[in-house]
Amino acid sequence: MKIKLTEGQYNRLLVENDKTFLAGKVDFPHIGNKVNKFIVKLFNYIHQKVGPFTQSNRNDIKDIITRDFGLTKAEAELLRHNYANFSHDTDTDDFSEFIGADLEFYGELKFNTRIPMQAWITGTMDGYVTGHATSVDDFIDKLEKDGWEDVDTDWMGDIESYPEDAEWEIDTDYTVDRLSDEIADLKRQGDEDDIIGRIEIM
Repeated sequence: MKIKLTEGQYNRLLVENDKTFLAGKVDFPHIGNKVNKFIVKLFNYIHQKVGPFTQSNRNDIKDIITRDFGLTKAEAELLRHNYANFSHDTDTDDFSEFIGADLEFYGELKFNTRIPMQAWITGTMDGYVTGHATSVDDFIDKLEKDGWEDVDTDWMGDIESYPEDAEWEIDTDYTVDRLSDEIADLKRQGDEDDIIGRIEIM
């Protein structure tokens, strides 16, 4: 079901709430930062379709907002978050009582930093393999058929490697530790402005 509004109704709803989020850093095309009649209608519609917010219906709610109301994915994320807050706070199936209430910002942000990477690099160096055999010919046969027993090198020579063939990937585990340490260090040094300056809205 598609919710249709006349152009006049739509424009009036936009004018009712023309304020932004995060001190003006975020301005959504279709919603402001307070609950208005349009959002009440949206919340009531969601409640009628799926009931109060649960983890199992979170994707259904987002789909309803984007599909039936034609809002953006970012707007759907914010409204789903606020629908969860309001539906947890009351047993009502009519959200009119929340008209004028503040909407809490919820959206994707990013922090610019150095990301740890890791890669597998192959190479070769002088070394040897060992194994037991009854003769040289027997040993050669075992070398050919994976019959050798150990491999080693004296680590004295150069490694011939091919870094241009390395397959790089993000080291997620190290990123967790490094990012936590980086934020803690910046806070300890009083550089919270640096942290904030490296955060952007997606």
